[in-house]
Amino acid sequence: ADVAARAVAAIFVGYLLASLVTAVLARVLPGSPVEATIAANTLSFAVYAAAAVWWFGEPTTWRVWLGLAGGCASLAALLWISLLVEPRL
Repeated sequence: ADVAARAVAAIFVGYLLASLVTAVLARVLPGSPVEATIAANTLSFAVYAAAAVWWFGEPTTWRVWLGLAGGCASLAALLWISLLVEPRL
């Protein structure tokens, strides 16, 4: 059950985390929107890989879920604030 919970976290919530990282980075990186999007997509692979190492290396599953929930919530808040400040997509 522990491995299944970590796998679900890695597959579904990890994808959400990587998507939010991509969206936030694409909005805050300097340069043209196309260049920022390409750089954000490239960096999101490294973020996803580093997070996957942490998910399966963390001794307790509840810390994995808590860390993912906190990370997703904070990135979603940053994305929302950036959309309020400058509404371009």
